[in-house]
Amino acid sequence: MMDIIICNAVPAYHEAPVSPKLLKENKENIVKALLREPANIHYLIVPKDGWGWDKPEGLTIIEASHKSGFTYGNLFALKKVSEGEKPIPLCRNDAFTVGECMVVTVEELLNAGKKNVYVGGKAENKGILDFGRITTPAEILASSGVQGNFKAMYFGHPMGIFINETMLNQPMELTTDYIEILNETDCMLDFLLKTADRYGKEACGRCLFGHEGVFQIRMFLTDMTLKKGKISDLDLMLELCHEMQQQSLCEAGVSIANTVESALEHFKSEIEEHITRKSCKAGVCQKFLTFHILPDLCTGCNECSDVCEDDAILGKKKFIHIIDQEECSGCGDCIDACEEKAIIIAGAVKPKCPKKPIPCKN
Repeated sequence: MMDIIICNAVPAYHEAPVSPKLLKENKENIVKALLREPANIHYLIVPKDGWGWDKPEGLTIIEASHKSGFTYGNLFALKKVSEGEKPIPLCRNDAFTVGECMVVTVEELLNAGKKNVYVGGKAENKGILDFGRITTPAEILASSGVQGNFKAMYFGHPMGIFINETMLNQPMELTTDYIEILNETDCMLDFLLKTADRYGKEACGRCLFGHEGVFQIRMFLTDMTLKKGKISDLDLMLELCHEMQQQSLCEAGVSIANTVESALEHFKSEIEEHITRKSCKAGVCQKFLTFHILPDLCTGCNECSDVCEDDAILGKKKFIHIIDQEECSGCGDCIDACEEKAIIIAGAVKPKCPKKPIPCKN
C-alpha cells in the first residue's frame, strides 16, 4: 500500500483551468476514484478558493497558494506541498524517488480517453476542447480554426514545442493543457520573448540552469527585439538550451529550452531577419516599425512638426514633410496631430516617400 496518493488539480496556465473544470463537473466521481486507490493518506491539491464543498471523509484538501504554476506539475514539489511547504522541485519526475508516494491527475482518475486542452491565440473557436490523447495538429486546427493564415501552433508546458504547416499531419501525444495558434500577424521572436517572460515568472530559483538559464534567454531575445542581436547569439542560445535540458532540476527548465530550440528549428529565418535585415515581417516589434508621411495626403500644415519633440519631422509650410528615421523615437504624437491621416506606421513594407521636403501639389 502507498503511504501517500496526491491528486493535483492545479492548472499550469490560468487561462486553461482544465483540471478545476473537470473537478467541478465530476466532483463525486473523482473523489470516489481517488479514495479507492489504496493509501494511508489521500491528498487533493486544488487552486486557492477552488474547493467550496464539504470535505469528504478520508480526503485531505490542500489549497494551493496561487491559481496556476508550472512547478505543481513536478512530483517532488507536490510532495513538499502535502507536507505544508512551498512547491519547490528537487529533481525531475523521471528521477522521483521520495518515499512511497504516487501522484495522479484528475483526468487519470476519470479514466478519460480524451485530453481536454485550452486552445487560444488566433483560434476562431477558442476555449477548452477535447481531443484524443494521440492526435494530430491538423485535427486540432480543424476543430478550432484559425483567424487569417496559419503560421504556427504552440504546445505549452510541459511539451514546449512549435509546429509549422509542414507538420500538421504528424501524430503526437498531448500532455499540455494549453495550445496557442499563431497566424501571419504574429511575430515568432515577439511570441518567443513573451513565452520566456512567462517562464521567468514561474522559475522557482532553486537551480542555476532553470532560473539563470531563462534569464539569459530573455536577455538574448530582448536584444534581438531592440536591434542589438547578433547571429552568434542564436548559437549561444542553442548551447544554453542543450545544457538546460541536461541540467535543470525540474521540467520547467527543460520545457523553455525545448520551446527555444523548436522555434529556432522551424522559424529560424524569421528570427534571423530581425538581426540581419533589421526587419520584423509581422510588423509587431516596435523597434522595427517606422513612421512615414504619405505625400499624396500631406498638406504641409506643420501640425506634426509642431508636436514632434524629437525634431524628427522636416518641412516648412506648403511643403510635403518627411520624417528623419534616425531622429524619430516612435512616440506617435505626430499621428494624433495629423488631421489628414497622412502619417502611417510601416513594418517590412515601406511606402514611397520623397527623400527631402518638396512643394505640395495643392
